[in-house]
Amino acid sequence: MKRFLSAGLAMMLAFFAFSGAFAAESDFPELNEDGFLDDGEFVFEDDAAGLWRYASSTLWVEVRRYVQEKPARTWYEAEIRCAEGSDGPRMIPADPEKWMTKNNYPHKVARMNQTVIAVSSDYAWQRYKQKTRMGVIIRDGKVWSEKTWKKGAAKFPNLDTLALFPDGDMQVFDCDEKTAQEYLDMGARDVLAFGPWLIRDGEVNEAGLKQYGKSKAERVAVGMTEKGHYWFMMLEGRIKRSKGDGITFLTEKLLEKGCRTAFNLDGGQTACIVFMGHQLCKMDDKHNKASRTTAEILGVGTSPLVRSLDDPW
Repeated sequence: MKRFLSAGLAMMLAFFAFSGAFAAESDFPELNEDGFLDDGEFVFEDDAAGLWRYASSTLWVEVRRYVQEKPARTWYEAEIRCAEGSDGPRMIPADPEKWMTKNNYPHKVARMNQTVIAVSSDYAWQRYKQKTRMGVIIRDGKVWSEKTWKKGAAKFPNLDTLALFPDGDMQVFDCDEKTAQEYLDMGARDVLAFGPWLIRDGEVNEAGLKQYGKSKAERVAVGMTEKGHYWFMMLEGRIKRSKGDGITFLTEKLLEKGCRTAFNLDGGQTACIVFMGHQLCKMDDKHNKASRTTAEILGVGTSPLVRSLDDPW
């Protein structure tokens, strides 16, 4: 499917959507010197080619699907640029009044919140439901859990943390490196616990890669090159076109992109990537299965052009 949309430009919408004149080039419209649109919104989607693009006055997103035959791997790389002063990655709930208890499919959570680009998160809601150790968990400034493991625990996930800040910063820490209060004092808005952290200050967590996440499975990881410039990555797994891999695979990809900070999120049937309310990844060979339901997603950007709840997923 190919789709081009530009808010407020009805004549262009009609022309491009039906003629394919612009969509065939799959390029962004003219951007300003900061790399964004002066006004309006642009959306391009081509599932067959594995290319998806979005631009507005505060956000630029490009998602590409990559396919490798030997070994069989299919993965998605989403590059995200946010204008100075706009929101970076943050946690987005299915229901803010029932943050850890109300579930829905990731693409539906994105649609309800009109989220432009999102991936699955740290599965904290399930650990909350099961009353198992959650790690240090903060959502929108509220502490949900402080109980974590000791560094080096023989557990996966090891509950390392990813701290997200209102100024767009993204920092990673060992599971027991800081308390919830210390994160709050630092100004963290959200703290996720899964891990291990993959890259910190440009250095790869060699010990973590050696100890954790070595089986072939679906994977999700996120990274930051600098404030305002992020990468979301998702690797499909356990299907014909993609057998999955360990966490080292996406770590290497994020390092290639120049990420100085990176973190491993929940994989398996939770792993997911969603663009404009559309689940891009395959969870089964027929591509008729949605990712596991969740209470929240990790997302960036909002747009009224995101699909409605009634649209096919």
